[in-house]
Amino acid sequence: MASSSASDPPVILLEDDIPGASLAGRNPASLKNAELIFWLRCRGDSLKGLKTKAQLIKRVDEYLKTGRDKMVVDPDPDGIYSKRKARLSNLSSDATPSTSAKYPSDGWGKSLKRMPCFTRAEMNIHVANSGKRVVNTEHHSIPTNLRKAKTFLTDEYLKEIEANSDQRYFFLRAKCYHSFKKSEAPHVLRFALCIVSGQVIQANCSCKAGKVGFCNHVLALMFKTCKFSLFDCKNTDDLCEDDDEQPNVACTSQLQKWHKKGRGDKITAEPIMEIAVSKTKLDEIKSREGVKCLLYDARCNPKNDVEAEMKFKNALKDLNPGMGLSIMAGDDSSINSFVDVKFGSSQVGSFCSYQLAHTEANFAATVDISAVPRGDDVTTELTYPRFPLNSGSDFVSPDRQSESEEALISSLVVDEVMINNIEEATRGQSLSERWKEERKYRLTASKFDLITKRQRNHDKFAADLMHPKQINSRGVQHGLKYEPIALQEYKKIMFARKTPVKVLKTGFVVCMEMPFLGGSSDGRVIDFGCQNQFGLAEAKCPETK
Repeated sequence: MASSSASDPPVILLEDDIPGASLAGRNPASLKNAELIFWLRCRGDSLKGLKTKAQLIKRVDEYLKTGRDKMVVDPDPDGIYSKRKARLSNLSSDATPSTSAKYPSDGWGKSLKRMPCFTRAEMNIHVANSGKRVVNTEHHSIPTNLRKAKTFLTDEYLKEIEANSDQRYFFLRAKCYHSFKKSEAPHVLRFALCIVSGQVIQANCSCKAGKVGFCNHVLALMFKTCKFSLFDCKNTDDLCEDDDEQPNVACTSQLQKWHKKGRGDKITAEPIMEIAVSKTKLDEIKSREGVKCLLYDARCNPKNDVEAEMKFKNALKDLNPGMGLSIMAGDDSSINSFVDVKFGSSQVGSFCSYQLAHTEANFAATVDISAVPRGDDVTTELTYPRFPLNSGSDFVSPDRQSESEEALISSLVVDEVMINNIEEATRGQSLSERWKEERKYRLTASKFDLITKRQRNHDKFAADLMHPKQINSRGVQHGLKYEPIALQEYKKIMFARKTPVKVLKTGFVVCMEMPFLGGSSDGRVIDFGCQNQFGLAEAKCPETK
């Protein structure tokens, strides 16, 4: 036997049934990305491959040109819009709610178990029935005259939210405090919902504009009710611990939260010596470095004799035990209590131990190349900057290939001249279109580990290799910013230890023996003091310390 739900007629949704499903005459280019994504979801679009706003606008224009924009589906996975329309359509004509409700005098509490589904659609109907005109809807996701109501909700001016209900209505009331006049009494606001349809029956506020139920205070409470309904809350205190909620008590009156992770975990303390104060100019060249500390170590030959220091303190202690330096004689001044700082070493806990600490900007690099064999004579007679290639056998094409496979492999075969031309033309790496084309049909060093471990979905994996997605994460941007700095520091330290090297840019290098292999290092290195003078540089600049 079929269930009763199977015999129900299908629910046909229109644009007016879903808030945000209609453009309302607006230009798609004026909408935000979130609004475009929601509009496409209302058309059943999977949004696959849509990353930028231009792609979203193009997809919306395709729906408008083909007429598919009139086919509206429920974007919610639980089908709340379909259920809402089905519930409203099943209401009989005599069940139309009245325009007045009597608020109960007692029985108020925090339970929301009997609250009907309340969405932005019911809120818009209430605004329309109040006789007010919502302006600027064609240019803003939130109308300008509703922004203050959104501010009341976000800044948590609503307090003491309570609920009540009877056989026909569900009631909500709250107090909305003033944004600036803290000493005045708060506004008292309340509204009643039909317990079946969720429509607003009556709303009022103690402010002058709230006599008709259309003021920012009442609308803020309606926004809060939408949030209660969205998260299926059972109590008015269920959302008090959310990140966007203001705490009810001061942080000094709460229990410790050291064990909880917060947004401040990624913020690290920086020494005052490394702080520079300057104007914010993103893509402009700064003519001044700003205000920063110019402290430097003016000592010619700094020395620290721990034993002499202890003898001096003990001598002062014998003369006057109450002297400040005499009291410090009992401190542990061993070598283990010192830390390396920018100007030598400093005792742990002292001012210099943390204000002159090493950071990414002032760290001292160390290097050990004793394992690299070096020659006695230094020669500079080179074909510069072209690197010589190791001699090897020519590429042998495999047998039993189709015409398309043979044509592809033939297009990848290169000689020494072509290898150097490709390397020279692709030194911009990710900024070069030639670099992307040469990598398209080759197995690169950065993906080789994934290629060897791949066991299934080879067709999709090959498509991802040929058409990779652009990665623009925070870690990648950090590496692109600091890799040139790391190579520059490498040159400086090698020059300081009297083993100078030359670091050059490098592009995409193709293997002549196996032309389907290639790689792009971070730089080429020439060390005239080594037996093998040519090498590659690879810099790693992790974002975390």
